[in-house]
Amino acid sequence: MRPIHSFKLAGVTALATLFAVFSAASMAQSAAVPGASQAPAAAVLAKSPATAATGLGVVPGTAIFYEELGGKAGIDAIVTEFVVIMTEDKRINGTFEGVDLDRLRAKLAEQFCAVSGGPCSYTGKSMAESHEDLKVNNAQFNASVENLQRAMERRGVPSRIQNRLLARLAPTQREIVTR
Repeated sequence: MRPIHSFKLAGVTALATLFAVFSAASMAQSAAVPGASQAPAAAVLAKSPATAATGLGVVPGTAIFYEELGGKAGIDAIVTEFVVIMTEDKRINGTFEGVDLDRLRAKLAEQFCAVSGGPCSYTGKSMAESHEDLKVNNAQFNASVENLQRAMERRGVPSRIQNRLLARLAPTQREIVTR
């Protein structure tokens, strides 16, 4: 699958960011979403043990990366901004209908904390399990990636740190995009 959008760091694509977004949405929603084919992000990412299976678990020696994201407070701020942007984005906001946004925020923060080397463990479902009925396409995935990048920019996260997070989330794209 060819990248839709390239970032400043070679090899990091918009698909990586979108995956992160969809993963977070899925974490917020454990039950099937009405019209799930229109709401792929929310149902898939929320509960993702696939994160560990795809190498998104804690990487030894990465606690500095967690701190570069601002620690718990910084990640919480990024996630809060991200969820707001996602729910306002007409391209994908239908995905979040009926989603417990507080749970979504909590699971996304947990996932971002874990993949950045913070003192967290992701307790959600795998990306594949979370997204299996959502029929997420590349356009939806890319929209989510763009939204995560926008959230990090608004929170003042340097490009090199943004790219690092996106790169850690990128492997989940193949488990999220199913059509």
